[in-house]
Order: sequence, then C-alpha cells, then structure tokens
Amino acid sequence: MSTLPEEFTATTTWSDHLKVLRCPRCTSGLVPAPPRLRCAGCYATFPIRDGILVVKEQTDDNNRVAQEFYDSALWPKFRFWEKVTWVCNGGERRARNQVLRHLPRQPGLNLLDVAVGDGVYLPWMPVDWQVVGIDVSWSQLQVCRARTAGAPVRLVQCEAETLPFHDAQFDAVLSIGAFNYFNDPEGALREMIRVGRPGATIVISDEMPDLTGRMLGHKLGLPALDRWIVSRLMHLGDSFTDMVERFRNLDVRSIAGGVLPEVQYHEVWRGLGYVLVGRVPD
Repeated sequence: MSTLPEEFTATTTWSDHLKVLRCPRCTSGLVPAPPRLRCAGCYATFPIRDGILVVKEQTDDNNRVAQEFYDSALWPKFRFWEKVTWVCNGGERRARNQVLRHLPRQPGLNLLDVAVGDGVYLPWMPVDWQVVGIDVSWSQLQVCRARTAGAPVRLVQCEAETLPFHDAQFDAVLSIGAFNYFNDPEGALREMIRVGRPGATIVISDEMPDLTGRMLGHKLGLPALDRWIVSRLMHLGDSFTDMVERFRNLDVRSIAGGVLPEVQYHEVWRGLGYVLVGRVPD
C-alpha cells in the first residue's frame, strides 16, 4: 500500500489550520500548494520542512543575534547556567510555573507561544490545548517538534514583529525568554494583541534587562569583568553580550503599559525575572 510523502502529509496537517494563517506580506489567506503553502493574494510561497512552516528564515538585527546564538554550540553550554537558576528556584517546573500559572485554565484553549524555543514546558499543559509555537531558531523548533510529537502543536519559523496569523485567533498568547531582545518589543506586543481574541490573556516573561548591572564588576566599577563572565564563562558570546549591554535600560513596564491596558507586573525567580500579564481589550 502506497503512502504520501512526508511533505504532503505535513501540508495536509497545516491545511487544517489555514483559517488561522495569513500572508505576512499582503495579509491575504494561504492555500495548499504541496509541498508548501501559497498566498492567495500575492502568490508568495512558504515551504514546510520537517512539519514546520517556514515563513521567515533569514532575520536581522537583534533577532539575527538571537537566532545565531540558539543555532550555535554556545546555547548548550549556556544551559548549565540556566539550570543553576532553576535549581535555585525549586526546580525548572516550579520556576516556569511562576509564569505559566497566569494562563487561563480554559478547556480547549487555543494558545500562541511566541519564541517557543525547545518547548520544554509544552508537555505540562492540558492535553486538549491547541498550541501554535513560533521561533526564529531552526534548531530550537526541531527539538520542540521532536518533544511534542503526536501532540496538537504546530510550529512556525518567523519573527514576533510580523506574525503570520489573522486577527483575533487565539485565546491566550505566551512569550517566555525573548521579549527584551526582539527587534521591536513594542511592535511584537502589538502583534500579540492583534492576534488575540477580545479578552485573551497575554503573558510575557523574561530576565530583568538590568541583570548584568547587579553583578560584581559593575558594582566595583569594572564592567569589563562582568562582560568577560557573561561572554566567556557563561558562554553567551560577544554578540549576545553586546546586545544585553545595549538594552540593559529597557523599560519593559513602560512599553507594556503604553499598549496593554491595566497590565500587571510581577517579579519572579527571586528577582531575576519579570512577568507582564494583561488582556486584549474587548
């Protein structure tokens, strides 16, 4: 008995979600054109590779720095320090639940995860939730795909500033560990609000932007020491470390408060991180 090639099966799977998708260039809907999807308006095509929809493969500026870091050998080395943080906060699941607890416990929730990464926490979510995850890192999306095999999770490679979804599609939007360094954090938040349904919960979390300012070198007037620690000892690399330093004065509360009414701000992870929680206006 013959079987369809994997790329055609993937196209069929995405065909079930065409009502959610739109072309990021002209905002028209997408239609199947195996082994890819095609814009019904401008005829741009978007390949599906390993079941992942590729909307934007090449990025620039901050997004490019993040993409190159997560697709490099530096990321696995940095994970040691991430795990140390989780241990100091009662373990990874307990630490991440300080963020995830703000999501609504709604049966059949349609969730958009912006910068889903390797999706480590997706298996902890209710089995009836429908999740769409986006990220700029191909290697992270591949790990996420393997981790969520068989689950109702669909993945897209694209940028947060230009989400390939029609307006008002999701019951909640989540973003953990990327907001500080989006090319345009405010623009990304506006996109999250756009694709959320009226009343949808928006949950955004990241490390404190000024985290390096609390390190020993900065307190001693030796910022070069902290740069060496972050870049070399912690394996963030020069490009990512430069980006961290450039945005250490980012005012995330002001950005969120300017576009998301009545946004709540909470510190998590013993003051190392924050959570912003708001709702899409009715």
